[in-house]
Amino acid sequence: MSDSTLLIPEGQILGHAAFTEALSQSMASGRVAHGWLLTGPQGIGKSIMACMAAAWLLGENRQVGQVFTLDRDDPGANLVIRGAHPDLMLVRPQVDDNRSGQIKIDQIRKLAGFMANKPGRGGWRVAIIDSMDLVNRNGANALLKLLEEPPERAMLILIASRPGRLPPTIRSRCRLVRLDALRIDDCRAILASQLAEEEGSRVAALACLSEGAPGRGLALAESQSDDLYRAVCSLIGQQKLDEAALATLCEKWGRGGAAGQKARDGAIWLVGRLLRLAALRAGKGETAPLCDFEEAAIWRILEERVPADLAEAHAAFLRRAAQMDGLYLDFGHFLSRELIALHRKSLP
Repeated sequence: MSDSTLLIPEGQILGHAAFTEALSQSMASGRVAHGWLLTGPQGIGKSIMACMAAAWLLGENRQVGQVFTLDRDDPGANLVIRGAHPDLMLVRPQVDDNRSGQIKIDQIRKLAGFMANKPGRGGWRVAIIDSMDLVNRNGANALLKLLEEPPERAMLILIASRPGRLPPTIRSRCRLVRLDALRIDDCRAILASQLAEEEGSRVAALACLSEGAPGRGLALAESQSDDLYRAVCSLIGQQKLDEAALATLCEKWGRGGAAGQKARDGAIWLVGRLLRLAALRAGKGETAPLCDFEEAAIWRILEERVPADLAEAHAAFLRRAAQMDGLYLDFGHFLSRELIALHRKSLP
């Protein structure tokens, strides 16, 4: 089985001790929460940590009071790693016939049925919803009863990058653990292990652009968003903008359909990052580390603009981008228009 098909990749898993320590202490006390809500920036490894928790919980050699550790040779843990454990259910958006990309209510109903059954291997039942950001209100309401009346020896792990959008009734019935972005060095090490064939300079740039979220870095690499962003920054940094070249890049970056979602997500993140860093630079605030190719573009955006205008431009871009993407409109044209306005004296 290739490493890409494993729920938990090979190699050392870095960071997020806050969750593993909380879970092991909870188990040792005998007062384990049946619902856990893992929050934090997108791409920092929340899904992998949830799967690690399932592997530890469903491990068959684990002793009472044992601290959290991943034993890949444990029969139960190994089944989880390979995605084959009968007492684990991983709920993610279904790829086929699902243009919305949401987790549908039928999936939540199946989850409730799964959790009601007795464990097949005599231990726990574990379900992971990845992520609650993709569950609509009807699905959340269907999930609420399960959290209110959890079955014995059953654990539900919810993942959310935007927990504030969840109903308070969901949040209040879970133990919330916030996971932070990784240190840049740790992020670079993870990306280097997953992108072994890439040059070190690209890996270093991805670690910088992903801001401590290796999952985001991998998505940027897969969609080639980092390469497109580098080219866009080069154009934006010029005194005279080549609008035709920019339009060509944006057409590639804004391709539609489910196949282009990672590229569009990359565009929103990276253009949003450019505006955010420009606003911080204008206000003389502390910024995240910059890639060398971002400098000229940021200075061009800063010309004759005040921090408040740049901050509003950042927020407005994110609002418009989310709306355009959600309506399945011509995202490439939208992106080109926004970037042309950035290069001009007046902000969009």
